[in-house]
Amino acid sequence: MPPTDSMGGVRLPGRPGPGFVLAAGAVVVMAAALLPAGLDGRPVPPFSWVSWTVVLLASLVMLYRASGGLARTALHLMLLLPPVLMLTLPATVFAATGRRGHIALALILRSLCAASAGIATVTHLGPAGLVAGLAALRVPPRLVEIVHAMLVSLAAIVRQVAGMQRARAARRIGPAPWPALAAAPIETLRGFGGLVGALLLRALERAEALERARRARQGIDA
Repeated sequence: MPPTDSMGGVRLPGRPGPGFVLAAGAVVVMAAALLPAGLDGRPVPPFSWVSWTVVLLASLVMLYRASGGLARTALHLMLLLPPVLMLTLPATVFAATGRRGHIALALILRSLCAASAGIATVTHLGPAGLVAGLAALRVPPRLVEIVHAMLVSLAAIVRQVAGMQRARAARRIGPAPWPALAAAPIETLRGFGGLVGALLLRALERAEALERARRARQGIDA
């Protein structure tokens, strides 16, 4: 019988299990985030620069293979930049005058490296692999159930967003909503607000239905 993981799926021989991948990813994220970035007044060690560069490149390669395209990999990286800049740039206030640009670059690279490694690990595992990895690492079952329910709800929200975007594109006469936003910004933003509210309500209802179905299946299996 071929080896199986903690979720009952077949695991290929010689391929690391989800628990090992998740643990290795967490170690890489913590190691990258804890490397010195010069905030203590000392120069940034060359080892930090090399480590951040290697981990960032490896994470981008993993994202490219998992997402299946350069455009999606670039999108992941662009989505990371705003929170990274927002969380790291204020820390440069504590850096010595004259070294703030150097320290800011080190902090941005360190945060981007750690965040990219975490996203690459989660993307490589996928939702089922993430839950299986948590179970393999002996995480408390209640926490695994919470993560599973969160991923189910997130998947429902993504499906609802995709469906509403397709319906909106089918109803739209013009090529894009930007002319309407420029001509009537308040009314357009109000319409988008109603759309987001309706999406949230539909996603919550769908997530509750999926959770009830999951609990019912667990009761039958038990």
